[in-house]
Amino acid sequence: MARDNEDFTMIFNEIYPGLCRFLECLIGARAVGTTAQDIAQESFMRFYRQDEGLIPAAEARFWLYRVARNLALNEMSRGRTRQRFWGRVLEIFHAAQTDPAQALEQTERREILSGLLEALPEQHRAALLLREQEEMSYREIARVLEISESKVKVDIYRARQSLRARWRELERAASV
Repeated sequence: MARDNEDFTMIFNEIYPGLCRFLECLIGARAVGTTAQDIAQESFMRFYRQDEGLIPAAEARFWLYRVARNLALNEMSRGRTRQRFWGRVLEIFHAAQTDPAQALEQTERREILSGLLEALPEQHRAALLLREQEEMSYREIARVLEISESKVKVDIYRARQSLRARWRELERAASV
């Protein structure tokens, strides 16, 4: 039996925007073939088809993020999706600049950060994005990624350390 439309609409309106943001960062905004919205919609279609008793509304967020992540990984492994850059990561944190020099500098930083994020192992990248972008707790991330809370903490720590180290290397290379 399909879900109640009113409950489904409420869950969709609450979760869909964040799920799309997460997927865009995970697979890249310039995905070939399948887009973040396609994967998010497929996740919601699978959720809608589930029997209401199998996935309670309180578990919907975790279930949807887990399914969407798995669908995205499947797409990436098939070679349809190439990770290129996620310029939107910095856009979330910074307002648009009016000075052309600042805008150029911000664009360059975005490209560098995108490359650094892309170089992270998928598990580290997913955990970091869920923490920083979606503001999930370690417990929530563990549920989404189906790993232990301590593994989430380690993955986020390693992702941050790796980003910092690579950023410093780039700064040193630019100053030489």
